[in-house]
Amino acid sequence: MTPATRTLTELPDEDLMVLVANGIVEQPATELFRRHNRALFNFIAWQCQGNTHEAEDITQKTWVKLMTRCADYRPEAAFRTYLFQIARNTLIDQRKSAAEQRREDLDESHLEIPAEDMSPEQELRLRQNLNLVRQALLSLPQAQREVVVLRFFSEMSLEEIAHTVGEGFETVKSRLRYAFTRLRRELEALG
Repeated sequence: MTPATRTLTELPDEDLMVLVANGIVEQPATELFRRHNRALFNFIAWQCQGNTHEAEDITQKTWVKLMTRCADYRPEAAFRTYLFQIARNTLIDQRKSAAEQRREDLDESHLEIPAEDMSPEQELRLRQNLNLVRQALLSLPQAQREVVVLRFFSEMSLEEIAHTVGEGFETVKSRLRYAFTRLRRELEALG
């Protein structure tokens, strides 16, 4: 690894995106992709209810839109929030134009269970019940599923989620609360 590359890996996302916006594209964009592609794909895959082909397509379109509109980037919000807003808008646009969606199972190799704030026993129990959790999560209304995925699979703060989905902080908190209530009921019914 060269010193210049090492420096890029140490830069915050927002500084990397400013470099891209200023025409220094290849290495900063590669670093942003490395940092965020998995979380971005996971978010979109959950929103596509497991249709991995659609999720891959939207993920790719999101990166293309980011690169073609990089000159518009202003580091007013976290880069990740900006990226996920593009993804969300791309998904909404695609849904509006698509007549019918094909549904496929989520590829478990792309999913990561958040282990933060969990004991090893809780994580093991969650892994053992992944199919039940997936069914319950997919049964949530779109708006509730979206905030749960952003919070726990993309590890966004409530403020970041509110900015990403264009809703107020209290609305996001309410959606999470309703989602957890519904998830508990669904898991009890499924288990």
